Amino acid sequence: MVKNAKKIWLINPAAMPPDYEVRIQTLKRAQYLRYHGYDVTIIGGSFLHNLNKNLIESKSPFLIKEYEDNCNFIHIRNSNYSGNGLKRILSIIEFYLRLWWYAGVKKKFGKPDYISHLAAVPFGNLTYFIAKKLKSKFIVDVVDLWPESFLAYGLVREKNLFLKLAYSAEKWLYDRADLLIFSMEGGKDYIKEKGWSLEQGGTIDLKKVFYINNGVDLIDFDKNKSTFVLKDPHLDDENIFKVTYLGSIRLANNLMRLIEAAEHLKDHKDIKFLIFGDGEDRSKLENYCYSNNLNNVIFKQKWVELKYVPSILSRSSLNILNYKPSKLFRFGASQSKSFQYMASGKPICANVEMNYCPIKKYGLGISKDFKDSKSYADAILSFYEMDQNEYKTICENSRKAALHYDYKSLTEKFIDLLNKL
Repeated sequence: MVKNAKKIWLINPAAMPPDYEVRIQTLKRAQYLRYHGYDVTIIGGSFLHNLNKNLIESKSPFLIKEYEDNCNFIHIRNSNYSGNGLKRILSIIEFYLRLWWYAGVKKKFGKPDYISHLAAVPFGNLTYFIAKKLKSKFIVDVVDLWPESFLAYGLVREKNLFLKLAYSAEKWLYDRADLLIFSMEGGKDYIKEKGWSLEQGGTIDLKKVFYINNGVDLIDFDKNKSTFVLKDPHLDDENIFKVTYLGSIRLANNLMRLIEAAEHLKDHKDIKFLIFGDGEDRSKLENYCYSNNLNNVIFKQKWVELKYVPSILSRSSLNILNYKPSKLFRFGASQSKSFQYMASGKPICANVEMNYCPIKKYGLGISKDFKDSKSYADAILSFYEMDQNEYKTICENSRKAALHYDYKSLTEKFIDLLNKL
């Protein structure tokens, strides 16, 4: 550790230790901050959401642990839960109350120069009081537009009192940030759309608003691609055109649209749709494919270790981003897997229209809100029938685009912003 190194906390209640983590932004930012001489501690909850595992089985309020490569964690004890109901909300509240008490009031964890907090409105707003108490610079990372996403997906109505209160809490948090970083490129558009900027008579200075997206670690990706090869007969078959989806199978992913597109292509025996992932919609979709004899759709592993992802994507022919159309995409997108798709050097087909679209910007494939499943199927078929030189160019574009989202360079952007505080 560098003598008199600047100390920074990365607070993310969902952060997991290296052996378990799949959403790696926090881990990678910590890794490359350490590389540049920062003293980094990740603070996360003890309950590992997707694994139903709690790292603290005793009554201890927190656990301080160092993992390999000087990866320092403080796990704040929070209760187990399942789904997205009341127990999950109470578990999140529990995390922030204990964090506020032990980090801010009791000062058990020392004093950082910077606190970088993953926005979790309204419960995470307590983090501001910790930063104020410790006289730390306060950075707010926005990776999801909440509560805007509730409105966009029709979960609440625009005049809902809860929604209005949540917007007020969101603005309150953004006001108090020394630095406000959005993972979607249209963050400033969002602030202006709400009328919150100084220029509009609001209180948020757009000069403190920046954009750093999610990304991919290209060194790890390339190493894992050759080291951890998933054995799979379809991925190994060079005689089929592999259309691959990897990710959650839930409401927001709207995977039925992809299944309907596959149905139009079932007579193309050498086109196979490979689906890796799990979620509440998986069994329903499996039953649909079985009932309709869709033998061209093959459901694969429900859970794929992150180290096997490069092997899967790189052996695909076309990688799919599939979502429920949403007004949220007017601000851009920050899907972690899209950058792994780029690193694989294969074309991407997305069924949504988005602003600040890297697929269009860098020529990586197709991104379009298809009018129906036949149009979606035709787009997928266009890659199958594509001239090999054109296909090769798209593959090269994908890999080149990944260089813009390498976590090493993204962290350097983050450090540049720290230096300006």
